[in-house]
Amino acid sequence: MLKAPIVRRDFIKSTLAAGAATVFIPALRGATPAGRPMTRADWFLKNPRVYLLDFQMPDPLDQGVPGMPSKLLQKLDTKRICEQLRGAGVTAVVVHAKCNQGNAYYNSKVCHKHSSLGDRDLMAEFSAEGQRLGLNVIYYVQLSRERRSFEHAERRARLENGDAYVREDPDPLLPSREEKPVVCMNGPHRDYIKDIVGELATNYEFDGFWLDCFSWWGNLPVCYCDACRESYRKETGSELPSRAGLANKRIGRDYLRWRWALNVRILDDVIGHIRKINPRLTVTHNGAASFPSMDWAFVDADDYVCREFHFNEGLENLSLTCRRNWACKPNVPFEVEIWRFANRLGGERASSRGYQVRPIPALLAEMAAVKSHGGFPQYYDQVKWDGIVEQRSLDRLAPCFREISKREAWTGRGQPLSYVGMLWSKASEYLLPSDRAKWAPQAMEGIHNALIESHLPVCVITERDAMAGHWQGIRTLVIAESECLADDTISALETFVREGGGLVVTGPTSLCDGGGEPRKDFGLANLLGVHFEGWTKTYYTFLQPEAVHPITEGLELGFPLSVYRTRQVKVRPTKPDSVLGVVVDPMPGFHMGYPPLNRTETPALVARTFGKGRVCYAGASLGRIYLEYNHPDTRTLITNAVAWTAGKPPPVTARAPGTVEVVPWRDEAKRETIIHLLNRTAAGPAQGLIGPMIHETIPVHDVVVSVIPELAGIEARLQPSNLPLQTRTESGRVTVNVDRLAEWETVVFS
Repeated sequence: MLKAPIVRRDFIKSTLAAGAATVFIPALRGATPAGRPMTRADWFLKNPRVYLLDFQMPDPLDQGVPGMPSKLLQKLDTKRICEQLRGAGVTAVVVHAKCNQGNAYYNSKVCHKHSSLGDRDLMAEFSAEGQRLGLNVIYYVQLSRERRSFEHAERRARLENGDAYVREDPDPLLPSREEKPVVCMNGPHRDYIKDIVGELATNYEFDGFWLDCFSWWGNLPVCYCDACRESYRKETGSELPSRAGLANKRIGRDYLRWRWALNVRILDDVIGHIRKINPRLTVTHNGAASFPSMDWAFVDADDYVCREFHFNEGLENLSLTCRRNWACKPNVPFEVEIWRFANRLGGERASSRGYQVRPIPALLAEMAAVKSHGGFPQYYDQVKWDGIVEQRSLDRLAPCFREISKREAWTGRGQPLSYVGMLWSKASEYLLPSDRAKWAPQAMEGIHNALIESHLPVCVITERDAMAGHWQGIRTLVIAESECLADDTISALETFVREGGGLVVTGPTSLCDGGGEPRKDFGLANLLGVHFEGWTKTYYTFLQPEAVHPITEGLELGFPLSVYRTRQVKVRPTKPDSVLGVVVDPMPGFHMGYPPLNRTETPALVARTFGKGRVCYAGASLGRIYLEYNHPDTRTLITNAVAWTAGKPPPVTARAPGTVEVVPWRDEAKRETIIHLLNRTAAGPAQGLIGPMIHETIPVHDVVVSVIPELAGIEARLQPSNLPLQTRTESGRVTVNVDRLAEWETVVFS
């Protein structure tokens, strides 16, 4: 079990403790109910297993359509539901207080109560049942996708032409138009939201808030409502820029940085309002800092980070999401929403979800990834229109939560063991034109996939942590196509490498400063030992390794590696003997493919020392290439560069198929090394594509795990079975065999 969370930042905004006066309930302003304990709830530190019970129900009284039942939720039995959830292994339940239709499920003086409830107050009922059964109860409040608030013209988000912003699926053959009106969090709607959370925080006994869908407005590049126009004019002295090509102009980039700060300020204001009324309540919001339009500071005010996951993103990307969540708020467990549904189903007749319940192996694989990386799972489900919970869903949830429960003694303890870090540059995702803004996150995904498939312990380092010198014990750092790097980051990197750290850099990294302004040369030129000379003229060039070096080991010298669908950066090295490979141009003309033709003298791969450290630079986008094409030669080049720049072997590794992920932790207090083995064999689908979900996990046999002696202790056991493992020494490392890996096993050295 984790101790109290370490404070993440010492500069939480001063607005955190400030809350504006409420409009509808002035008598409750700043009040704290008598007898309520003031210590912040710590339920999220106790290995929770969370269930989100979704309503999102239109009100047939005034939001109905032909064919909709005249009454909803008539069979809803909170006592039975809570008992069902407890029986399925749930320890915390998230229930809707206010949904995206603008309907409340409690006795509200602020917003419209769902007419189907009559005199019932579901928040009071769920809180009472939660207390009776020992369930933590969390209240869900939808923030900026809201049909009723949208009826007020002054609350609507607006496009540049003045039209209200509404997203919709207009196909007339769809059962519902699925209109998604967006309201502005910068105007009067925010006071409405603060009134809602204010009356809930004052009048009910519960454990915390789960705020959803800030991103519906927060991701809108520019809102042109009166409130946004006025605040931008007041704070900058300028008018809002045109939405077209924001990142192409300095005035647009200045606006984008302002919008970053505005998003943080607004969320801090809402959370601060809750804290002022009832500081015992925990608060999080769905979305974390994963969107480009949200800076890392966007989660600073939260008690823990939360992010929903969509199965078609792929399990490798889920692991990266977990690492990003941890990077945002280290030493605090994060939450990831695992959907019952096959969600984010696109196409001509799109749906955001499929009603059927996904198989147990699919759900368990995702939950296992979350737990092994230091988080906890939230299972997302919905009631049927009449208020009954789908029993088939609970039947598939229960065995997953049972497996999670068995392993709680070995999850969330100590610190992740890291060998290589990946730099997360938010500016490179946000302050560049849309085509280039995709490069850094795509390259990061590809590098991450290559590293975990090679069983190297990896973590994410935010740029602000790099500036502060918080390196999480890594030996080397990969910066993949992070075009925007601040001067302070570059200074920190030079210190890191000079003192013995490693660095692997690809593509146009550091060709812009931290504000997105172009540089004439790499900001990292002094560290990389190369200068920017331009780009190759065409796509489909080649990187040809030519020098014997640990970075080129396992690659055939003189055989060109394909640089698919991207251009290489051309560089001039400061020392010619640092060049390990060159650019080869393709043959022009009409033919099948683009075979290599002309060897050039342009360096494609460079390695050097800098102080006590080592540096490798490749002009090709190795991460983006590996993400899309998955060629083993590209992975070999990436992992060789990491190993050489690190200067030492990893503290933990394994011999296993690339579909096995190794997630190591170290608990110094108990002198234990905890290594989670996750089996993704037959895990599909491919990254970002609609594909087959997991039907069953294919067991992997004869996995070999090795650690350095200082992490080995005196014995090794397989958990949760507690089976002893025989240790042996190979090449100076302590090694064990795991004969059979089904979905998830944990090796514990103690």
